[in-house]
Amino acid sequence: MNRLDLLLMGIKNLWRRKLRTSLTILGVVIGTSAIIVMLSLGFGLTEFFQEQISQWGSLTTINVHKKWVDPMQGGQKEVDLDNKAIEAMKLIPNVDAVSPMLETYGAIINGRYISQIPIRGMDSDAMEAFGFEAAEGRLLNNNDEMGVLFGSSVSQSFWDPNSRGVWRQPKINLMRDRMSVTLDQSYGYSYPGQQDVKYKEYKIKSIGVLTEGDWETSYGIYMPIKDVQKMISEKEKAEGIRPQPGSSSSEYNRIDVKVNDINNVADIQDYIKDMGFDAYSLNDQLEMMKDQATMIQAVLGGIGGVSLLVAAIGITNTMIMSIYERTREIGVMKVIGASLGDIRDLFLLESAIIGLSGGIFGVGFSYLLSYLINEFGGQSFGESMGMYGATKISVIPIWLVFVAMGFSILIGIISGYFPARRAMKLSALDAIRTE
Repeated sequence: MNRLDLLLMGIKNLWRRKLRTSLTILGVVIGTSAIIVMLSLGFGLTEFFQEQISQWGSLTTINVHKKWVDPMQGGQKEVDLDNKAIEAMKLIPNVDAVSPMLETYGAIINGRYISQIPIRGMDSDAMEAFGFEAAEGRLLNNNDEMGVLFGSSVSQSFWDPNSRGVWRQPKINLMRDRMSVTLDQSYGYSYPGQQDVKYKEYKIKSIGVLTEGDWETSYGIYMPIKDVQKMISEKEKAEGIRPQPGSSSSEYNRIDVKVNDINNVADIQDYIKDMGFDAYSLNDQLEMMKDQATMIQAVLGGIGGVSLLVAAIGITNTMIMSIYERTREIGVMKVIGASLGDIRDLFLLESAIIGLSGGIFGVGFSYLLSYLINEFGGQSFGESMGMYGATKISVIPIWLVFVAMGFSILIGIISGYFPARRAMKLSALDAIRTE
C-alpha cells in the first residue's frame, strides 16, 4: 500500500470515531497550549528584565575600575588606570571604543536658579561610538573649550535656593541661556562652620542636549575630559588638599569599554580582569536575572509537560482501544497482502494525525491565552512575578511554535508505537475469526 492510501484510511478510521478522536485531540490541545503558555511566561520575564536593565545603561559597555590590592598580601601589584591601560584595551578584539571617564559633582548656575548635578568628563571623540545621540545641537568634540552636553532631564532639576520652600518649575532653555558651572557642591547653601573656600565659576558653552536615555545620561552633563581635569585640579588647590586620582592626565577614575556585541561582553570582561582591573557590566546583573527566569521557566515548563504527558497517555489508550475494535479489520488487511510495515505505519499515521491536529489547535489556543493574559491579567499577574510596569507578560517566540508542533507530533508517534507493534503481532487467522 502506498502512503496516500494509508493516510486516507487513517483519516477515515479517525473520523468514524469522532467523539473519541476529538477528546484525544483535546487532551493534546490542552497539553500543548499549557507548555507553550507556561514557557512564554518565562520568556516574558526574561524580556522584561532585559528592558529594565537597558534603562539603567548600555548592556555592551564595561566599566573598568582600579582594583584594590591588600598591602598585607604579597604578589599583587596595583595597575593604574592611565593612558597605557587605555591603549592596551583598544587592542582587545571586538572592542569598538575605549574612553577614560572622570566624574565629579558641582552646580550649574542659571541666574538665581541652580542645579546640583554630576559632571562627567570623557573622550569627546568617542561619544558617537558609545551610542550618545543629540536631540538638540550636536555631540562634543575634543576641540570644544568648556563645552557642555546636557542630559535630557537636566532642565527639570533647576530650582531657586532662596524660594523658602516654595518650589516652582523654572523655564530653562539649555541651548540659549547663559550658564556657568562650579565644583562647589554647597553652592547656594550656607552651613554653620562651613569652610570659606573660594571656588571658581566657569562660563560654559552649550553644545547640545542628549536624547532621552538611562538615568546616568539623563541627569548629568558631559564635558571634554581635559576641562574636567583642569576644574578638579583647581578645586583641590583651592581646598588645599593633595591631588587625587583623576586630577591629572596620568590617571582616571574609570575607563569605559564599548564592546561590539553583547555576546562578547563576558569574555572581554574576563580578559580585562586578567589585566589586573575590576570590570563590571550590566550584563552581570542581566545574567543573574536570566538565571532566575530560567528557574521559573523550568518549573512552569514542568507543569505544562505534565499536561502533555497526560495527553500522550490518552493517545496510547485511544490507539489500543482502536486495535481491540479493529482486530478483524487488521486480519483482513494481512490476508489480502498488507505487510507488517503497512499495518505499523497505519497506526503511526493515525497517532501522528492526532498529535498534529492537537498541536495546530494548541498553538492557536496558546496565542489566544497569551493575548488574554497580556490584555486583561498582565498587571496583576506581572506584579505577582515581580514584573512591575511590564507591558507584555507572555511572549511566544516563533521558534517555540514550530518546536511545540514538532513535539506534539513526536508525542503522537511515540504514543502510537507500542499499539502499532501490538497490531503487527496479531495472527491473521485468529483476527479473522474474532467477532
